[in-house]
Amino acid sequence: MPTLLWTGTISFPLRLMLNMGNIIAWITGNARDSSAMKRRMKGGYNGEYSDYVRQYDKSASFHYEKISDSLMQNIDCRGKKVVDVGCGTGILSLNALEKGAAKLDCVDLSRFMLEKCREKIIAKGYSAELISFHEGDAERLPFNDATYDVVLFNMVLGMIPNQQEAIIELARILRPGGTIALSAHGPAYYREAIEAGVKAMNLRYFLGHRFEYWPRDENGIKAFFRLAGLDDTQTSRMTWVDEFENGGKAFDFFASSTGLWWHHRLPPEIRNKETEKTRAYFQRRHVTEITSDVVFAFASKK
Repeated sequence: MPTLLWTGTISFPLRLMLNMGNIIAWITGNARDSSAMKRRMKGGYNGEYSDYVRQYDKSASFHYEKISDSLMQNIDCRGKKVVDVGCGTGILSLNALEKGAAKLDCVDLSRFMLEKCREKIIAKGYSAELISFHEGDAERLPFNDATYDVVLFNMVLGMIPNQQEAIIELARILRPGGTIALSAHGPAYYREAIEAGVKAMNLRYFLGHRFEYWPRDENGIKAFFRLAGLDDTQTSRMTWVDEFENGGKAFDFFASSTGLWWHHRLPPEIRNKETEKTRAYFQRRHVTEITSDVVFAFASKK
């Protein structure tokens, strides 16, 4: 079941407002419809609500490359069968191939992101026999039990409504002796951008709607791993601030990396106008710094 109350870092007045909306969404049933949540997320990363996701690699690859490099620092992929769940445009998938993965499966909910991943991997000259691509849901993966030596899950957990079910599913497809390597949004992730985005919202369309994002701290992820029957859990946390030339550039990064999936609430005819209004707010308020707070977690399976 999705978490009801906001789990991220935000100012008290906005936390109160978001939580009131979450409670209304629970009462009306909006916050309990996990399938609808996933359809909205999929639509965002397919570019249905904004064209900004098409700038994902241009505006945000530097950020995800840093996270991917940190996640993979001590992961041995050589000769291993690997799956990248929530592969996005393939930043982590390429890292696994460069580290010698013998077989790689790439999975994403978004067809658009999956196609970008395919294009990049083919452009690098990797054999089609080495890699396969699957449009799929992290809570219901299309693989047999105990299939993979390494399961990668990079910056996806915070956007999944049933997080414990997703971790159980990752554990299911992992072979005994295998490794799960996960990075996740920490509570302070995108703090400044989220605050600015909420303040710029047209509340007429968002009031009473669950903001579908669930960051976690190290203890929360350890609990997920423990309940999934995983062992030898290790976690660490890395926090830094990305600085941008101006508020417009900061918004471009935020919008392209999120796909602005919550804009499904806006009527199609005003989406572009509302998006540009939010970008102007970032510029006017000089939102040029965005905090990154990332939890890294590793576990094995007996």
